[in-house]
Amino acid sequence: MIRFIICAILMLLGVFTMFSALVGNYRFGYVLNRMQVGATADTLGAFFIISGLIVASGFNAITVKLIIMVFFLWFANPVSSHFLARTEIITNEKITQECEVVRHDSI
Repeated sequence: MIRFIICAILMLLGVFTMFSALVGNYRFGYVLNRMQVGATADTLGAFFIISGLIVASGFNAITVKLIIMVFFLWFANPVSSHFLARTEIITNEKITQECEVVRHDSI
Protein backbone atom coordinates (compact mmCIF):
# COMPACT_ATOMS: atom_id res chain seq x y z
CA MET A 1 0.00 0.00 0.00
CA ILE A 2 2.86 2.39 0.78
CA ARG A 3 4.49 1.62 -2.57
CA PHE A 4 1.20 2.39 -4.34
CA ILE A 5 0.89 5.75 -2.55
CA ILE A 6 4.47 6.73 -3.43
CA CYS A 7 3.91 5.65 -7.03
CA ALA A 8 0.67 7.66 -7.25
CA ILE A 9 2.30 10.77 -5.75
CA LEU A 10 5.23 10.62 -8.17
CA MET A 11 3.00 10.09 -11.19
CA LEU A 12 0.65 12.90 -10.14
CA LEU A 13 3.65 15.21 -9.74
CA GLY A 14 4.72 14.28 -13.26
CA VAL A 15 1.26 14.91 -14.69
CA PHE A 16 1.04 18.24 -12.83
CA THR A 17 4.44 19.28 -14.17
CA MET A 18 3.46 18.38 -17.74
CA PHE A 19 0.14 20.20 -17.38
CA SER A 20 1.86 23.33 -16.06
CA ALA A 21 4.15 23.23 -19.11
CA LEU A 22 1.09 23.05 -21.33
CA VAL A 23 -0.35 26.16 -19.66
CA GLY A 24 3.03 27.88 -19.84
CA ASN A 25 3.31 27.18 -23.55
CA TYR A 26 0.04 28.98 -24.16
CA ARG A 27 0.90 31.82 -21.80
CA PHE A 28 4.27 32.75 -23.29
CA GLY A 29 4.28 34.32 -26.72
CA TYR A 30 7.84 33.98 -27.93
CA VAL A 31 9.22 30.72 -29.26
CA LEU A 32 12.38 30.66 -27.10
CA ASN A 33 10.33 31.18 -23.93
CA ARG A 34 8.00 28.37 -24.95
CA MET A 35 10.95 26.13 -25.70
CA GLN A 36 12.52 26.75 -22.29
CA VAL A 37 9.30 26.00 -20.43
CA GLY A 38 8.62 22.90 -22.49
CA ALA A 39 12.11 21.46 -22.21
CA THR A 40 12.44 22.00 -18.47
CA ALA A 41 9.00 20.69 -17.59
CA ASP A 42 9.24 17.81 -20.04
CA THR A 43 12.47 16.57 -18.48
CA LEU A 44 11.19 16.95 -14.92
CA GLY A 45 7.74 15.53 -15.69
CA ALA A 46 9.22 12.49 -17.44
CA PHE A 47 11.54 11.97 -14.46
CA PHE A 48 8.60 11.95 -12.02
CA ILE A 49 6.46 9.65 -14.16
CA ILE A 50 9.27 7.18 -14.81
CA SER A 51 10.23 7.28 -11.13
CA GLY A 52 6.65 6.36 -10.30
CA LEU A 53 6.87 3.45 -12.73
CA ILE A 54 10.14 2.34 -11.11
CA VAL A 55 8.51 2.31 -7.68
CA ALA A 56 5.49 0.44 -9.08
CA SER A 57 7.52 -2.27 -10.79
CA GLY A 58 9.90 -3.00 -7.92
CA PHE A 59 13.50 -4.01 -8.54
CA ASN A 60 13.81 -6.15 -11.68
CA ALA A 61 15.04 -5.90 -15.27
CA ILE A 62 12.31 -3.39 -16.14
CA THR A 63 13.63 -1.07 -13.41
CA VAL A 64 17.09 -1.06 -14.98
CA LYS A 65 15.58 -0.21 -18.37
CA LEU A 66 13.55 2.62 -16.85
CA ILE A 67 16.65 4.03 -15.12
CA ILE A 68 18.51 3.96 -18.44
CA MET A 69 15.54 5.76 -20.01
CA VAL A 70 15.72 8.49 -17.35
CA PHE A 71 19.41 9.08 -18.06
CA PHE A 72 18.77 9.12 -21.81
CA LEU A 73 16.01 11.69 -21.41
CA TRP A 74 18.16 13.82 -19.11
CA PHE A 75 20.79 14.04 -21.84
CA ALA A 76 18.60 14.06 -24.96
CA ASN A 77 15.97 16.66 -23.98
CA PRO A 78 18.36 19.53 -23.16
CA VAL A 79 20.52 18.80 -26.21
CA SER A 80 17.56 18.77 -28.59
CA SER A 81 16.12 21.94 -27.04
CA HIS A 82 19.48 23.66 -27.35
CA PHE A 83 19.70 22.59 -31.00
CA LEU A 84 16.24 23.97 -31.75
CA ALA A 85 17.00 27.23 -29.93
CA ARG A 86 20.25 27.68 -31.86
CA THR A 87 18.38 27.02 -35.10
CA GLU A 88 15.83 29.69 -34.18
CA ILE A 89 18.58 32.19 -33.36
CA ILE A 90 20.46 31.52 -36.59
CA THR A 91 17.45 31.53 -38.93
CA ASN A 92 15.29 34.30 -37.42
CA GLU A 93 16.25 37.66 -38.90
CA LYS A 94 14.22 39.62 -36.33
CA ILE A 95 15.69 37.92 -33.28
CA THR A 96 17.28 41.11 -31.95
CA GLN A 97 13.83 42.68 -31.53
CA GLU A 98 12.86 40.00 -29.00
CA CYS A 99 16.10 39.32 -27.13
CA GLU A 100 19.77 40.19 -26.90
CA VAL A 101 21.81 37.76 -28.95
CA VAL A 102 25.59 37.46 -28.82
CA ARG A 103 26.81 36.06 -32.10
CA HIS A 104 30.15 34.32 -32.35
CA ASP A 105 32.11 34.00 -35.57
CA SER A 106 32.74 30.30 -34.99
CA ILE A 107 29.03 29.39 -35.17
